[in-house]
Amino acid sequence: MQSDPGREHEDRLSECLTRFEHMLANDDQYYFDVSDMEELIDHYLERLDLEKAWKVLELAASQHPHSSEFELKRADILALKGDYTAAMKSIHLVEAIAPNNPDMLITKGSIFSKTGKHEQAIEIFLRALDGAENQSDVRLLLSYEYQSVGNQLEALSQLKLGLLESPHDQGLIYEISFLFDMIGDLEAAIEFFNKFLDEHPYEYNAWYNLATFYIRQKDFSKAVWALDFCIAVNDNHLMAHQEIGDCYLELENWDKAEEHFNEVLRLDEDNADGLIGIAECSEGRQDYDLAFERYKNIADADPFHAEAWYGMAVIREKQELYDECLPYIEKALEIDSSDPEYWTFLADLKQYHGEYEAAAEALDKANELYPEDMNVWVSKAQLIFNHIDRELGVEVLLEAMKITPENAELHYRESAFLLASGQISEALNFLQNGLELDYDKHLLLFEEFPEAVNIPRVMDLIQIYGQ
Repeated sequence: MQSDPGREHEDRLSECLTRFEHMLANDDQYYFDVSDMEELIDHYLERLDLEKAWKVLELAASQHPHSSEFELKRADILALKGDYTAAMKSIHLVEAIAPNNPDMLITKGSIFSKTGKHEQAIEIFLRALDGAENQSDVRLLLSYEYQSVGNQLEALSQLKLGLLESPHDQGLIYEISFLFDMIGDLEAAIEFFNKFLDEHPYEYNAWYNLATFYIRQKDFSKAVWALDFCIAVNDNHLMAHQEIGDCYLELENWDKAEEHFNEVLRLDEDNADGLIGIAECSEGRQDYDLAFERYKNIADADPFHAEAWYGMAVIREKQELYDECLPYIEKALEIDSSDPEYWTFLADLKQYHGEYEAAAEALDKANELYPEDMNVWVSKAQLIFNHIDRELGVEVLLEAMKITPENAELHYRESAFLLASGQISEALNFLQNGLELDYDKHLLLFEEFPEAVNIPRVMDLIQIYGQ
């Protein structure tokens, strides 16, 4: 029968570990050869058990005092302990004997990285590439360093090269996706993953990551297409089933959505996201009693599940049972006050009951959490302008314009507010800004202030830009 080298190695390591642990427990002395000691140190380093790794090193120094193999191990342990000066002394000793040792170069580069010397780390890691057993690991380290100096494109380039060398490396696929996301180039990400998958169609995580970029583009049909391939390769990919269920919710295909949320529960029977998804399917079918029951069951099982409480509030609103909404949304906010959607819901509820100051305060909270959401700014401005203080409503839109000065909608609505306040000249300035930014949205002016159609200077300006 042919021997299994991997199994033999595991058995040998297990035997060494047993002997070493027994030696420590009994305060005894056993002999280990150089290779066994190296294996022991690596084992403990992988588990970050620095104390035992150091004890092996001390034993090695006494049993093999003339062996240089352990100097690099010493540097590794010292670096992990944070003693970079001492670690560098060991590095220099190894470097004098083997200046191009890739393991030494990786440790040296890592020390430079941890001490903030990222340019020097890049230089060392580039040298390590030539002799490295696994170049993709070094390219990953290079990517981190390029990110540290703000060169995201070169960081991405290193990851792509690493994936060419190791196309099955799931960590590289994840990091590439993360960097594309950070850079914000969705088209480039989609092009890259499509090309990669043409050559490696069985890399299910690449299909999953491709789908996430389609989702970012709100192209849910394409996302479903990519996720179908992911699931075809790995039917037990829980997150793929979850994402495809969410996509079908967006596409209002409640049956297909529920099918995949049930798959999520097959893989993890208590998965809260899967349970919420199934409740949302009932909500989408307008089976509000069943949806409410499903949200309630989630909250009963986990009283701290904010989304379930929010779901019950939404259902009661859709059933026009407004007086019953408040306890549920307040409970959701008690659990999680960091979701701006919960605050905007509370604001709508307060406004319905005529509590305009309280509604404005809720919208302030939503604004603080997500200042980029112009819908919240507009809602707050309309609420304040119409029910609290007209001048303050005008100021709210001006604050929003500081965040997105090129947003034509804000200029049109500001113009409408000013027209309603009788400030015609100022209103025309904002109207002109809106027309220059996006003429097609000028109907927003009349949506906000229908009487504008009766103001000749307004209609003349719109006509000039419409020619």
